[in-house]
Amino acid sequence: MNIPRSTLQRRRFLRSGSVLALGTVSTLLAARKLSQPPRTRNLAAPASRQLVADPGSDPGSDPGSEPESEPGSGPPFLDRVWETEPIPPFGRPLENEESYNDFLLSLNLRHLSPGEIIDPHRGVADGIENTLPPRHLWEKLAPTLKAADELRERLELPLCRITSGYRSPRYNAIIPGAVRGSYHTRNQALDLIYFCSAQKAFQMALQLRKEGFFRGGIGLYPTFIHLDTRGYAATWRKV
Repeated sequence: MNIPRSTLQRRRFLRSGSVLALGTVSTLLAARKLSQPPRTRNLAAPASRQLVADPGSDPGSDPGSEPESEPGSGPPFLDRVWETEPIPPFGRPLENEESYNDFLLSLNLRHLSPGEIIDPHRGVADGIENTLPPRHLWEKLAPTLKAADELRERLELPLCRITSGYRSPRYNAIIPGAVRGSYHTRNQALDLIYFCSAQKAFQMALQLRKEGFFRGGIGLYPTFIHLDTRGYAATWRKV
């Protein structure tokens, strides 16, 4: 059966156009996946593993001790699920948010934005809403923020998110594992997830403290590190 050349050419054109379209769609889907932030929470994980809080200073550790030896690189930060607090609802308004935003801008941090510092304060747990710190505590966070900013500079990797900053005493009291008087309630502590293993961030934080960049607590957890500027060295591992 003879098929006119024009018909054959039209069929070839349609086939090539379909392949091109599929390739374009695949590229767009891949780009969209890469642009989405990684999910650090596994909804299927038991609730007891989703909520873990800063223990303050590990009772079993020497406040001035350094790690005995450098462990391996550890699992990627997405391999295990461990949140300090529930993921806060998006956009919940906070009292004094605009003023606190201006204060954070005045610190001239290189990498940490006011938005990612403020967002963890929108947390709600068991119906108790967290708040921004009271004004007299604002300056307390500055040294910890500067340490976290320098840590991000040394790692040369973006911050994934801050999982916990200031916790009001009432909010802190219902977070499983949280201790009364936690440095989070004093606005001196941050829990941080960087785009690397928690072990790598932990080792870099130890190096910063060894160099005298800050004096405070460093805690290692499966997917994040705790950082505070309490004024003396404390080191613990919860892995």
